[in-house]
Amino acid sequence: MRRERRPADDDAATTAYTFHFQITNNGGRQACSVKVQAASISDATTFLRQNWPMIESMARDRLVGSDDRTIKLAMP
Repeated sequence: MRRERRPADDDAATTAYTFHFQITNNGGRQACSVKVQAASISDATTFLRQNWPMIESMARDRLVGSDDRTIKLAMP
């Protein structure tokens, strides 16, 4: 008997995964973090790697415009 593949459940629960990293700014290091909503750590890591140039650019822009020591970027 043949079984059809079931479509992925659109209501599947996602989890917020937080990645911490540092970038240099004016000769020093700045702590940053980005949160990614994903179904698994593998999906979250893949998203982070694919979007790293944009994430790094956003973090650097935030460094220029803020005196905060920690930058938090929320990604959907």
